[in-house]
Amino acid sequence: MLRCVGSRFRKGVRFFSALPKTSEEWAKALTTPAPGVAATNKYAGMSVNAAYNLGALEPMRKDMQYLGSVFKDERTVQAVKDGKGETKDFVNDMNMMYQLSQATPEEKKKLQKAGPEDVKKALKKYPSFAPLTSQLLGSYMEEGVVLDLPAIAEEFEELASKVMREVKVEIVSAAPLSDRQKAQLLSIIQKYVDNDATLLLTEKVEANLIAGFQLMIGDRYVDLSAKKSVDSIMSKIPSA
Repeated sequence: MLRCVGSRFRKGVRFFSALPKTSEEWAKALTTPAPGVAATNKYAGMSVNAAYNLGALEPMRKDMQYLGSVFKDERTVQAVKDGKGETKDFVNDMNMMYQLSQATPEEKKKLQKAGPEDVKKALKKYPSFAPLTSQLLGSYMEEGVVLDLPAIAEEFEELASKVMREVKVEIVSAAPLSDRQKAQLLSIIQKYVDNDATLLLTEKVEANLIAGFQLMIGDRYVDLSAKKSVDSIMSKIPSA
């Protein structure tokens, strides 16, 4: 399985012959150098590899999106810098923070007056991090890269998307497209990507395109808008 999966990762990402089981094993694995790979790429690549092989890729993608976002907040960064206690305390705090983010505004207001145990009890109904996320989060902390989580999470998502054979398609049109028009476009695009690829569609409307649309397919760009034609004509008209 690993050989098959390996072809989906960029060159230099390290793969496990046997997955670590304890936080100590994770710490050792995560410090093993990966030649020619930036630190954030190394941690992201190992994390994606582990998540894929443990069948935890989708839940961990959700967790990493949250962590990447919350560690962009200076309040989180400062709290981590000022924090005391063991790694497990940090992981538990982050888990509780994640659960709290899912509570309603009214519930959050009530919990501000509650004691730690009451807060913990009230938040039990909300999903916590996937077990693998908690393990890796502890390892990131011990390795001193936890503040790099925004970059790690971004790289993780990019690699996970490739593993899942996802192709992002953005349609920018002068006016909203009908469902039929979108289906026709996607049907055409599907012929030019891998057979097992999943197209992820996002849409934008920009009236300044005049007519037609622009397509971004992965890292490929296609401009079929009237604005392009107008711009091309105007560029050939001598200025006064």
